[in-house]
Amino acid sequence: MNVIGKIFVFAVFVMSLVLMTFAGAIYMSHVNWKDEVYRDPNKVLPGQKPGYEYQLKEADKKRKELDEQINDLTRKVAASEEARDQVVAKLQSAISQKNEQLSALLEEKKRLEADSKQRVEAVNNLTLQVEQTGKRIEELQAQVRGQQGKVDEKVDQAARLAAELAEQKSLLAIAEERKAQLEKQVVKARELLKQSGLSLESQPKDRVPQLDGDVIAVAANSIEVSIGSDDGLQVGHTLEVYRNGQYVGRAIVRSVKPDRAVAEIDKNFSRGAVQRGDKVTTKVKA
Repeated sequence: MNVIGKIFVFAVFVMSLVLMTFAGAIYMSHVNWKDEVYRDPNKVLPGQKPGYEYQLKEADKKRKELDEQINDLTRKVAASEEARDQVVAKLQSAISQKNEQLSALLEEKKRLEADSKQRVEAVNNLTLQVEQTGKRIEELQAQVRGQQGKVDEKVDQAARLAAELAEQKSLLAIAEERKAQLEKQVVKARELLKQSGLSLESQPKDRVPQLDGDVIAVAANSIEVSIGSDDGLQVGHTLEVYRNGQYVGRAIVRSVKPDRAVAEIDKNFSRGAVQRGDKVTTKVKA
């Protein structure tokens, strides 16, 4: 036998081993499909499963249960979606209302902000006015204090003048009383002169007695002096006016009362303005 024959023999031997191996594997993996399909679940050996028909029935049963669950869930989902749609509709309606309310609130907010701005400006203006008023009040208080001081001075002056007025009234009352007494004495003197055949009017006017007095008032071109008819002064008498020994002017008597007289200043003899307190006399001083 040559080499090629040996090779073929060996190859046949190897192929025989391979075929035997395949046959053994096929035998080991052989399955009784009828038993696999119809195997009773009560006769299942350890490690085996029930037949496919039973599994199919169980699967179909589970499928039906699942279908019922799916249908139930579908109904629930439909009901839930319907409820959801209702809720969504309500929510959309509520959102629309809220949007309207929000718009109204925004408008109200804008209005309130504008009103608040106006009020703030008004408050600022009032604050400025209050500050200005405060300053004005302080100024007025200072003026009031100043005026109060002047008023106090005026009150004191009024009190002094009232006291002086009361004093002058008292003196006037005394003078009036004295005047009444002198008038009574004059009346008695006239009666006595009349009984004696004499009269005060019988004294010649060119016979001027020596009289001295004071200027007690000055008004325009007239003066009032402290001597009168009781002193022998008559209308038409001439009075010379002096101040500190200096000649000031001349006045002509125009009216006479018992204790005073009014004279008109003669501008032709004027040497200055006649003042209260100046001296008057009926004789020219040397």
